[in-house]
Amino acid sequence: MEVKFLGVRGSTATPGNEFSKFGGNTSCTEVNHKEFQVILDAGTGFKDVQLRKDVPVIVLFSHFHFDHIQGLPFCRDLLSPDTPIYFSSALVSKDELRDILGSCFSPHYFPIELVENLTHIKYLEFSEAAKIINSSCEITSIQLRHPGGASGYKFENNSGKFCYLLDHEYDDETASELLSSSKDSDLIIWDGMFTSDELSMRKGWGHSSIEQGNDFLDNTGAQKLGICHHSPYRDDKAMMILERDINNKRLFLAREGQIIKI
Repeated sequence: MEVKFLGVRGSTATPGNEFSKFGGNTSCTEVNHKEFQVILDAGTGFKDVQLRKDVPVIVLFSHFHFDHIQGLPFCRDLLSPDTPIYFSSALVSKDELRDILGSCFSPHYFPIELVENLTHIKYLEFSEAAKIINSSCEITSIQLRHPGGASGYKFENNSGKFCYLLDHEYDDETASELLSSSKDSDLIIWDGMFTSDELSMRKGWGHSSIEQGNDFLDNTGAQKLGICHHSPYRDDKAMMILERDINNKRLFLAREGQIIKI
């Protein structure tokens, strides 16, 4: 499997030269395998996804806050009717998913009825979507602590294990399941929206800290942990200072375009 970061910013996109080193697009991660392509969330980074035609393509949503769906209409390949694509989420049923996206991308919020126009999209229950690639990879969901709810995802096959844990607020209530699910992972994508000092003033916002990610990495015995969902107020200069001060060689701050092989 290959995991590619296409959007690493949280809350809102951040255009401008001062965000160019790490990237300013919102949440979107691509998982590529010779037998499938899975896109995790459709923030503004989704615009740059190249949807494959040779394998099943599944778009999995963790939840539906704007920074995780706002790029959906702007991927050119999505408008190609000869590309069969599946939409799913472990957070809601397939009918709820269709209704949510339909309401978000319709007047007064969007110029066209997007869902009605994309007739080649097939909506699936999460269990149905997981079965499509079950022979080459097992996908399971992980409940996350986030306002309105969110689902994480675990990918596991003979080549390794990858956990996607955006957006979540890590605490004693969620620790046991997350640690168990992520143990001995090859890669964990972690919600590092805040530092520990910032987090102390933002309880209940549904995000975690970089420092918590470092502790989580050590406690799971994972090979790598990528900090993602970067604060929109943290420019390249601030990010590089944080990066400089990281003492754990297995922890990194994710950049757009970065690829991790598992």
